Amino acid sequence: MRRDLRYGLFFTSPAIAFFLLFWILPVLLALYYSLTRWKVGRPATFIGLKNYIDLFTDPQFHQSVKASVVITLLVVTGTLVLSLLLAVLLNDDRLRGSHLIKALIILPVVTDWVATGLVWQLIFLPYSGVLAGIFSFLGLYNFMGLGWTATKSLAPFAIVIFIIWKTTGLYTIIFLAGLKGIPRQYTEAAIVDGANARQVFFNITLPLLRPITVFVLVTAFVSTMGLFEPVFMLTGGGPADATRVLPIFLYENFFQFRNGGYASAAGVLFLIFCLGFALISARILRYSYYE
Repeated sequence: MRRDLRYGLFFTSPAIAFFLLFWILPVLLALYYSLTRWKVGRPATFIGLKNYIDLFTDPQFHQSVKASVVITLLVVTGTLVLSLLLAVLLNDDRLRGSHLIKALIILPVVTDWVATGLVWQLIFLPYSGVLAGIFSFLGLYNFMGLGWTATKSLAPFAIVIFIIWKTTGLYTIIFLAGLKGIPRQYTEAAIVDGANARQVFFNITLPLLRPITVFVLVTAFVSTMGLFEPVFMLTGGGPADATRVLPIFLYENFFQFRNGGYASAAGVLFLIFCLGFALISARILRYSYYE
């Protein structure tokens, strides 16, 4: 047993060292610097909880939290619904061309955020972009001049569309794996008992998919809250701070204003917020298991 333990520790030690060095240590450093007045490049001075008190009264931080929550909720809702529908469609053995559809769905996932962000800038261009061309083809000429990334009311939706397009494929594959793992005898027994397709889906399939749903929900929420590239590429946080999400707030305070302590405090609150959501989601959507 001891020999197996030594082998196990030996082979897992690189992963453990990586986790401690690049995940735990930065969190501990951020926690320390959040209690200091620290201008990047200068010595830090301990000030206790002042950074946190200032954050709670900072209207820019409030706007960043609001923008992050709005965009994240829209993305998570859209992604969950769309990826589940696509997974159910792909789980049908009678579907032709399923391999091609899977390849098309997963293609945006493996592309780069920055490169695709440039493409979506062209798509959203008023009058000459792809969306403007589609509106022109449909005869909706009044919509051709929409400033998707330059209008305060439309900019969050432009970012939501971009993120949903980029991430739905990953969650579709995860949901599909979950659907493939559900024992067929459950659904077959329900059909024999007279259940229709809708009843089988809502009373058998969805409850058994609950562990996968919790995983997708938490992963989509945390990853979307932390996304920097799509917002920076499309709007840069504007217009009028409509898309100034938390990562943009952290970036500006740390790299532009060099307020390392203040940015660290915001980062710690960001971490607590994400952990709280993960714990609440896992508790509300209790796991269900099958043998």
